[in-house]
Amino acid sequence: MDRRRFLQNSGLAIGAATLPALKSLGAPPTAPAFGTWQDIRTQFQLRPGKIHMSQMLLASHPEPVRRAIEMHRQEFDQDAVAYWEANWQTAEIVVQKAAGAYLQCDPNEVALTDSTSMGLAMMYSGLVLKPGDEILTSTHDHYATEKSLEFAASRNGASIRRIVLYKDPSQATADEMVSAVRSAIRPATRIVALTWVHSSTGVKTPIRAIADVIAAANAGRDSQARIYFCVDGVHGFGVDDITMGGLGCDFFAAGTHKWIFGPRGTGILFARKDASHMIRPVIPAFSFNAYGEWLNLYPADKLTFGDTCTPGGFHSFEHRWSLNKAFEWQMTIGKERVQNRTRQLSTMLKNGLREMKHVKLHTPVSVELSAGINCFEVNGLTPDQVVAKLAQKNITASSSPYKTSYARLTPSIVNTEEEVTTALKAIEGLKVG
Repeated sequence: MDRRRFLQNSGLAIGAATLPALKSLGAPPTAPAFGTWQDIRTQFQLRPGKIHMSQMLLASHPEPVRRAIEMHRQEFDQDAVAYWEANWQTAEIVVQKAAGAYLQCDPNEVALTDSTSMGLAMMYSGLVLKPGDEILTSTHDHYATEKSLEFAASRNGASIRRIVLYKDPSQATADEMVSAVRSAIRPATRIVALTWVHSSTGVKTPIRAIADVIAAANAGRDSQARIYFCVDGVHGFGVDDITMGGLGCDFFAAGTHKWIFGPRGTGILFARKDASHMIRPVIPAFSFNAYGEWLNLYPADKLTFGDTCTPGGFHSFEHRWSLNKAFEWQMTIGKERVQNRTRQLSTMLKNGLREMKHVKLHTPVSVELSAGINCFEVNGLTPDQVVAKLAQKNITASSSPYKTSYARLTPSIVNTEEEVTTALKAIEGLKVG
C-alpha cells in the first residue's frame, strides 16, 4: 500500500510535517524485574490503610501503565490531531503484538475492545448462524453473556438452551461439568458458550477438557455442522498461566482492566484462524489495512481478524495504546509466578473461611476448580451487609450481582498474607447473636 496516497485520499495528511518531533510510543520504559511482592505493591498508588480485595471489578494501574497513559495524554493534549496521525497506523499493532506474546498466539488473531461486555457483544452478535442452529450455554453465566446471546438469537433466529453444570458450587467437579456438556450436545448445536470462571460462585470450569469433548463431537461432523466454542475468560485471564492453544477454545473475550491490571476501558477478543470466518465485524474498523481495503488499496483476502474486528472510531487512545505495558509488566513478573501467588492467597483465605461455623464457603478450595474469586455467606447477614461491615473495617469486598448473591473477596498480587489474615479476623467477628 502507498502510505502517502492513502493519507492524501483519506484526508489524513494534515500536520504531517510535525510528526518527526513527536515522542515514540516506546518511550515509557518497561517495568524492572521485581524481587519481592512488596516491590510489586509499591508499583500501585493504592490508598493506604485499606485492604483492597475487589480488584476483580476494576483494577488500579501499576506504574508502567500509569506512565504510558500520562505520556499519551500529554501528547494528545498538546497536539491531538498530529499525535493521532503519527501513531494511529501502528499503535494498536504494538498492543496486539504484546497481547499475542502474552497469549502465545498470532497477534492477527487478537482484536482490541473496550471491555468484556463489548467483546461478548461483538462475538455473539457477529456469529454466522441461521434459524434452526442451537446455542448451548449454562445457567451460571453473567448478565452480559445472557443478554448478548439473546440479542444475537433475536437477529439470526438461532435458539438458546441453558444447562446446569453443577448443583452445589462448593462440591463441583470437573467430571460433573464435562459430562453435563457432553450429554447436552445435540445435532443442532453449533455454539457452546461458557464462562471460564463464574463470578457468581468462583467456580472455574475445565475449559480444556470441554474443548476436547467438542473436538470429539466435531470429528463426526462435516464442516458445515462444526461446533464452535466461545468463552468469557475475564476472571481466569491474568490469573492462570495459560495460552490460547492450551485452552483450546475457538473464541475468547476478556476485559484487561481487571486481573491484567491494564488501562480502564480495555479488553481483547481472540479468534482462532480456522474459526474467525464465523464472526462478522459488528463495528467498522479503523485499522490501516481495513481502511485501505475500503479505499481499494489493500486486498480483502489479506485482511485478518484483528484488522476487521477491532472497533474503529475515536476511543480513549491514551488508555488503549498503553495496554501493551500491562501485558509486558505481567510477563516481567512472570505468568506462573502471578498464578501461584494468586492461588496461594486465595487458598489461604478459603481454608480460613471454611473453618468458621457461621460462614458457608461456596467456592471450591481446589485450585483446579477455582481462580481468584472467593464467594461466601455469613449467617444472619445479607451479602451487601457483609460488604458494608467489612468496609467499616477498611476492607473492600463486593457482592455478586446475580439473582442468588454472595459476598466476595478476591485477593490478588497487590495483597499480602497479613491482609488475608486481617480479613479473616474481620469475618470471624461478624457472628450474629
